[in-house]
Amino acid sequence: MPLIKCRECGHMISTQAAYCPNCGVSPNKISMESEIRLVILLVILILALLVAARMPLLRNIFIGNWSNKENLLAEVASVQINYSQSYRPVPDRIAVTGEVKNLSTVTLPDVEVTIHWLDKYGNLVGTDTARIQAQPLYAGRVSSFEVISIYQDDMIDYQLSFRTMAGGHIASKNKK
Repeated sequence: MPLIKCRECGHMISTQAAYCPNCGVSPNKISMESEIRLVILLVILILALLVAARMPLLRNIFIGNWSNKENLLAEVASVQINYSQSYRPVPDRIAVTGEVKNLSTVTLPDVEVTIHWLDKYGNLVGTDTARIQAQPLYAGRVSSFEVISIYQDDMIDYQLSFRTMAGGHIASKNKK
C-alpha cells in the first residue's frame, strides 16, 4: 500500500486512508483553495477571450485565422484605386465603380469598400459599403468593385476607403 504526504500537514498517510490520522483532512477531497484558484483561472480566461474578440489582431488568432499569418498583416497593407466613376443605373440610385490594386506583399482577406457621399460643402451626406469582387485580394492583383447608393440631390462628391471585414483599415492611393 503506497504512502502519500498529507496536503495539509505533510504527514505520510496511506492512499486508501479516509482521513489523515494527524490532522483529520481527507486526502481525496479537493481543497477549497484549489477550487478558488480554478474559478479565478477560468474567469481570467473568459475575460481574456472577450477582450481578444474585440481586437482584430487577436480575433484572428483566437477565432481560427491563426494558421494564416498573412491575415495578421492586413492592417499594414495598402491599395491603389486605379479609376472610379459614377453612373445612375436607375433614377433613384447612383453607383460608383472602379478597380483596386493590392500594392502590398500580403493577401488581404474579405476586403470591402466604403463610399462617403459629401455635399458641396464637404459635409457627410451618407455612407454605403460593398465587398470588392475578388476575395481574397492577392498581392499585386486587381479587383473591380461597385457600390450602389440611394441618390440624393446633395450628393456632389465622394471619398472611398477600404478595410478588411475583420476591422483592419487599408491605406489607399486614389487615382481618380
